[in-house]
Amino acid sequence: LATLGDTLRDEAMLHRLWYDLRAQAMFEAAFRADVAKIDKSLEKMVWNVVARLAALAGTQGPLPSPALAYAALVGVFQQALLRHLAGDRKAIATMQQETAALLRLLLPALAAAPAG
Repeated sequence: LATLGDTLRDEAMLHRLWYDLRAQAMFEAAFRADVAKIDKSLEKMVWNVVARLAALAGTQGPLPSPALAYAALVGVFQQALLRHLAGDRKAIATMQQETAALLRLLLPALAAAPAG
């Protein structure tokens, strides 16, 4: 969560460019293949973290699909980025809290772990 907050704060412009490129791919066919490839690599990266966290937590129940985990976590991140870029000083802390809550929903074994 700390690293996630750091990357949002320190690399906000890069993330803003990425979300712009993703949106442009909906209109410009020339961008679609590259965006799909990058998006798939980001999904894999997120899934590696989620799967490792699930293993460490001893999650017994079913895991979400990699696509669902990625979409949910990226949604939280994108909303935080928008708030951060608008000057919301609590955007990063809120994102960290929401990410932790989302992970507890996605990985049932984490629900029993203390928050924080």
